Amino acid sequence: MSAVFEMFESIDTLLGGAASLWVELAAMFCFTLGFVLLRFKASKQPAKSAKKLAATPRVQKIQPENYTKHRMRMEDAANCGNATKLVQEWRTAQAKSPTPKDLLKPVVQAFLDTETEALVPEIMEHLEQHKSVMANQWAATTILDAVARSGNMKVLEDFWGRLNKDLGIPHGFLLYETTIAGYAAAGYPKKVEEFHQAMQKENFRLSARGYSLIMKGFLKNGLVDEVKHYMVEMTEKGHAVPTFAVAQLFRVASETNRVHEVYRKLKERAIPIQPEAIAVLLEDCVRKHSQDMALVIEQEARAANIVLTASSYDSLLKVYAEGCNPRAHLILKEMQNQNMNLSDNLCVSLLARCAEGKFVGFAEEIVQQIRKNSKMTIATYSAVMKVYAYSGMYSKACDLYDDIKKDGIEPDAMMYGCLMKFSVECGRTQLSQQLSEKVSVLDIQNYMSLIRAAGRDRDVDRAFAVIQQLRENNVAPDSIALNCVVDVCVKAGDIKRAEQLVAEMEELKLEDIVTYNTLLKGYCQKHNIKAAKELLEKMAAAGKQPNDVSYNCLLNCLSSNGNYQDCWEIVDHMRKRNVQPDHYTVSILLKGTKNMRGAHDVQKCFDFLDQSGVDPCCDDILLNTVLEIYIRHKEFGRLSRLVAKFEKSNLQPSMATYGSIIKAFANLNEVDKCWFYWDQIQEEHGLEPNDIVWGCMLDALVTNRQVDDAMQLFQRQRRKPNAVICSILVKGLANTQQPRRALQLWREMKQNGMKMNVVAYNVMIDSQARLGNMDEVMEIVQEMAADNCQPDSITHSTICKGYAVKGELAKAIEVLENMQQSKVPHDAIVYNTILDGCAKHKRVELVEPILETMEANGVGPSNFTLGILLKIYGRQRDLDKAFEAFKTLPRKGRFTPNTQVWSVLLGTCISAQSPDQALKVFRDMQAAGVMADSRGCTSLVQCLVRLDRFHEAIDVVDAVYGLQNKRSHNQNSSIDQECLESLLTSLAQAGLLEEQGAPLLQRLRAAKVSVSGRLMATALRTEVTKKESASAKPDDAKKGRVHPWEAKNKTVGFGK
Repeated sequence: MSAVFEMFESIDTLLGGAASLWVELAAMFCFTLGFVLLRFKASKQPAKSAKKLAATPRVQKIQPENYTKHRMRMEDAANCGNATKLVQEWRTAQAKSPTPKDLLKPVVQAFLDTETEALVPEIMEHLEQHKSVMANQWAATTILDAVARSGNMKVLEDFWGRLNKDLGIPHGFLLYETTIAGYAAAGYPKKVEEFHQAMQKENFRLSARGYSLIMKGFLKNGLVDEVKHYMVEMTEKGHAVPTFAVAQLFRVASETNRVHEVYRKLKERAIPIQPEAIAVLLEDCVRKHSQDMALVIEQEARAANIVLTASSYDSLLKVYAEGCNPRAHLILKEMQNQNMNLSDNLCVSLLARCAEGKFVGFAEEIVQQIRKNSKMTIATYSAVMKVYAYSGMYSKACDLYDDIKKDGIEPDAMMYGCLMKFSVECGRTQLSQQLSEKVSVLDIQNYMSLIRAAGRDRDVDRAFAVIQQLRENNVAPDSIALNCVVDVCVKAGDIKRAEQLVAEMEELKLEDIVTYNTLLKGYCQKHNIKAAKELLEKMAAAGKQPNDVSYNCLLNCLSSNGNYQDCWEIVDHMRKRNVQPDHYTVSILLKGTKNMRGAHDVQKCFDFLDQSGVDPCCDDILLNTVLEIYIRHKEFGRLSRLVAKFEKSNLQPSMATYGSIIKAFANLNEVDKCWFYWDQIQEEHGLEPNDIVWGCMLDALVTNRQVDDAMQLFQRQRRKPNAVICSILVKGLANTQQPRRALQLWREMKQNGMKMNVVAYNVMIDSQARLGNMDEVMEIVQEMAADNCQPDSITHSTICKGYAVKGELAKAIEVLENMQQSKVPHDAIVYNTILDGCAKHKRVELVEPILETMEANGVGPSNFTLGILLKIYGRQRDLDKAFEAFKTLPRKGRFTPNTQVWSVLLGTCISAQSPDQALKVFRDMQAAGVMADSRGCTSLVQCLVRLDRFHEAIDVVDAVYGLQNKRSHNQNSSIDQECLESLLTSLAQAGLLEEQGAPLLQRLRAAKVSVSGRLMATALRTEVTKKESASAKPDDAKKGRVHPWEAKNKTVGFGK
């Protein structure tokens, strides 16, 4: 069997080899047959074939080695930026082969740079020649992209149309996006929208890249609204807005002040704002000084868990430091926790901003941070000095000199000059001398500081020595230096040497307006008004016309002497010379109101302020002065307008002005505002309120009856109490009827080492005396003696008040006699206190002896004395004594009866049932230019109506409202509406409504007197009632007649 299998295998091998041989032989045969047939056909038509070959153009192919050379040349030209050579090389090779992919874009760009007009026809011809290879989406996109980037929209439009029309290249997705991006980069939003809509019609949608290119192009052209539109659309289509787009949008919006608007729009559309964009927003806040916007952005970024970058932290520090916002402290601490260090440039920038806002607390915190992480530099020390100097803390600025030496830093000439200036300002003249020795060559400013230092010490000889030193160094003193020496002479009171120096300056032709103004100041300090006026005339004659400084100096002297008439003459002289008043002029005149007795002069000062055009908020000192004056004269309307204006201004108040502002809002009953500025001092400025401001805040709370809050503030401050603070708190407790608490507070303060003075003791005694707590008063008096505080007239007067309140008038008189025996100065107040006690406790028998004692001790009565006596005599219905006192006391006390006294006299006559005397007093008041208060006028009309003296009652109404002589209505005087109703009702009952009542009502309405609807109804109702009862018997009508005031049981002045 094995032999059989071997035989079959041999046969298969032989047959397989024979089959492959036959296949090869068959192929060879077919090839030979085809060759023979072709050659036979060509031999039959030799002429025709030759002609066809001659007619067919032969294309010379560039050999591979030649084409490589052309490509290399094109690449070299493209790499070298030689557009002309690139175009030449391309033209040589373009007809023979298609442009390589990597060179098509450079070729198009080369045409755009050199031969723009040839670009479209030559490129289109090239594409046509190599249509099979070049007429496709890739080539079209490359060409359009290059053209779009160049910004040549005409060429772009030509290619867009011809690529499709001539070559049949369809407008695909990439072509649309590329073209749209080109129009966006060129700033054609309408074209972008047109192509976008065409793209959508062909069911193409913009990709994220397409949106980004559009926004990039629009941002390049500052098209904020268009960027917002596509940014919102991109989000709606589900694409993420690129970070660069949002950040760049904010940068562009910043240039047109639209950052806030754009930010809000993106927030509304929930477009994510990344940390880089937040940094841009905060940088814009720094540029725009927008603290409020920065705060909003910070808070919203934190709420969205956006991590703030280092740049964002820097911006927040800058904007908060500039606005004195206490958040700056928190931001700085947060940076420390994240190990973010402050650069030297940032520190200097922050310190400069702190200087502008007097943000001392934050500036010192920055210095601590610098010392912790690195060393102080000359730049940072200079910036810190600036902070202290702007805040008026010159002594602290000088203290930095020791720190500078410890750090081994050598101040430059500028810093030495600043330190010399600061040392003079704070009175450290010895330091200024030491500093001057450190500088090898002093400049003129250093010499000026030395002269000013001599002025601080009132050392005239030293000032002249500095001038001599200048001359020895071959430096001729100029007018500025010499004027400083004149000022030193004036400060030292050496007017003679000042006059001599001015004479020398006149010989050298160095005198100027400052020279004369300084000498003028010297004359005014010596109250030599004659010499001052002569100098003004001399200045005018010499062509140096007096300016506002000249007149202010003279005004200040006249005002301090009480020569207010001369002050107004100077003001008129300024107006004639067209010299505009400044804030110093206004401040001088307003300060004079403290001593002005006449209301006319005070009102004239207020009018001058209104007409001067000077803004009180332009200067810290002026604002402080105006606030104090308005408060003193109770000009609350003006005060309210001024503080409202201050809140809109950019003025940075000093510590003293903060006290005045708190006091102003306290007088306006706006305690919340007081708390606001109290917190601002500590939280925003990082300052500690001084004792004056602390007292103002406590007084504000006490004045507005928030005594518990005042006590809590006092306890929180943990300061050592003083007599002023004690007085304020005790006064508040006394006003709220808490004498025991006041006594306890005083005892606690005494235990804590408080030193009392006479004023504080008087306040303490008053807190107990006003309630008649005389045992406590005696305890306080004993402590007063133990503290070696001598009682004054107010002390004795207050003790008298305590006895008078308690009704122990004998003891009150005993205290008075002790005062007289001890020759303690006293005035009418103590006598008025005892007289008032006599009136309240009906001890009339003591009145005359007290008056006699008062006269024997040479104490003149006052309006208050007269008012008390009139009340006492009125209760006794003793008009003779009342009129006698009214006649004699003003003459003895040399005073003019005021409105209150006149009103008391009028009420005395009415209560004594003497209408004729009351009418006489009323007419005398008119003659004296005084009008009774509303209560007195109403009582008089009621009195006359009860007696059916209607004509006289109407005369009083006419006089009160100025209806007959058309004078202005005194707002403090009026008549109750019910009283007027009673008058009209009585006139109607008497049949006089039409004759006298109706005309009166018309006059009241014509004078715009408030007439209630009830008053009008009363007139109509009584008229109807009169007509209805016209048929009744006259006797019956008279018998049933009852006055409305009797019916209402409101009888005033005449009993039952």
